[in-house]
Amino acid sequence: MRTIRLACLGVFLVLAPAFAAAPPPRPLLGMELEKLIHQMGDRNFALRDQAERRIRAEGLPALPYLRKAIGHQDPEIRRRALRMVPGLEHAALVAPKRITMHLQNQSMTNVLAEMSKQSGYKVLFMENNNFMMPGVPVIVKKGGKEKEKGYSFTFINVPFWDVIDKICRDTNMVVTSSWGDDAIRLQPASGYSNHAGRDGAFRYSAVNFGLHRNIDLSTSNAAISAESRADNLTFNFQVFAEPRLPFLSMGEIRIDAAYDSEKNSMLVPVIDESNLNNFNAMRFGGGRRYYGGGGNKQMTMQASVSLLRTSQKATAVKELRGVLPVSLLVEQKPMPIAEKILTAKGKKSTIGDLEFNVETVTKNKNNAFDIKFSIANKGNLNDFNWMNNIYQRLELVDAKGEKFQVINTNWHGSNGNSVTMTLTFSANGRKMGDPDRFLFQHWVTRQHDIHFVFREVPLP
Repeated sequence: MRTIRLACLGVFLVLAPAFAAAPPPRPLLGMELEKLIHQMGDRNFALRDQAERRIRAEGLPALPYLRKAIGHQDPEIRRRALRMVPGLEHAALVAPKRITMHLQNQSMTNVLAEMSKQSGYKVLFMENNNFMMPGVPVIVKKGGKEKEKGYSFTFINVPFWDVIDKICRDTNMVVTSSWGDDAIRLQPASGYSNHAGRDGAFRYSAVNFGLHRNIDLSTSNAAISAESRADNLTFNFQVFAEPRLPFLSMGEIRIDAAYDSEKNSMLVPVIDESNLNNFNAMRFGGGRRYYGGGGNKQMTMQASVSLLRTSQKATAVKELRGVLPVSLLVEQKPMPIAEKILTAKGKKSTIGDLEFNVETVTKNKNNAFDIKFSIANKGNLNDFNWMNNIYQRLELVDAKGEKFQVINTNWHGSNGNSVTMTLTFSANGRKMGDPDRFLFQHWVTRQHDIHFVFREVPLP
């Protein structure tokens, strides 16, 4: 019996590496996906479930076949297809753009120009905007002449943010916060962001740790007890969106795991709302609820997580893992407030829950145009975020569709459900025709969860 056991163990040891090194299943062919779609209507329940699991595992390539299956004559196939399509469509929406390029000894300007071409995004090197950090050589001298330093990169079907991070690591650059537009800017720095990650079309990067050390001196005891001392940490990080999916707001961060290098939990206890007069409940429980955004369209947002430091021996956060709920702007539809805006005084229009009234339209001395108008919200009277992003959703275009730039915003008054304001538009030195249409961008939004994980982050 002992010999048999040893023989079996030997066989297992021989086979184990083969199991561990087994390659992932190959992508299914179209005919195989069609066969699995048909199998979802099989009389055998186990075969139906098996087919659905395999199609789910295939992911996005199965989406066109499932969309077609929604109209299948078999009700079971229709039901299962309808169940899978929404999740896969959302996955397709937030999937990253992918980059394939091979560049040899190219300037950073040319590298980012190719990135812009492939992604459809405006990716800028800060030197081009007259903003240059000292100490990072991008100009080299060759034969007595100055020449922009050359870089070489090869990427094959690599997610957009992974390409950006690779470029930053190899050239000591960082991604800057949004300037209020849809451009992505890289600037030279003394290093690169070592604690960064990606989840689909979104990137997250550590900013800093803040330490608040507190001693409760409200009691008259001579000795300070351990319960009177507290070290509270605030971990700040940035999230970046691909420009096609800007953020509007963020919700409460949900922490799945947080522990230090000594294996101590760093989670903040949940606040006891029934005991809000208790000092410790307020001190330890209030730091996990962070919201932001306010409904404004933006490419970057700041996020914060409160943590507890229970061990002075700990030198790092071993792992911090969680979910950041965000609201995304997934589509913009221009809706006309007024045609022929120069003669639209007194024009009224309704778009969704908003009623617009154009009061005056004037051309000022600087060849700019002032449009005074009022907006009344007839929808959700408890939602005040609608007013925060109004100026981002209003556009003035000429007959060719060229956009004028907003150079001044003047709020005359608001009561939460209505606002009166004047926007000043200018061609800003460009050759444009007279203003033609005054537009409001109807926004289509969607909720999404960004999953993040940070490891080995040094503690202060």
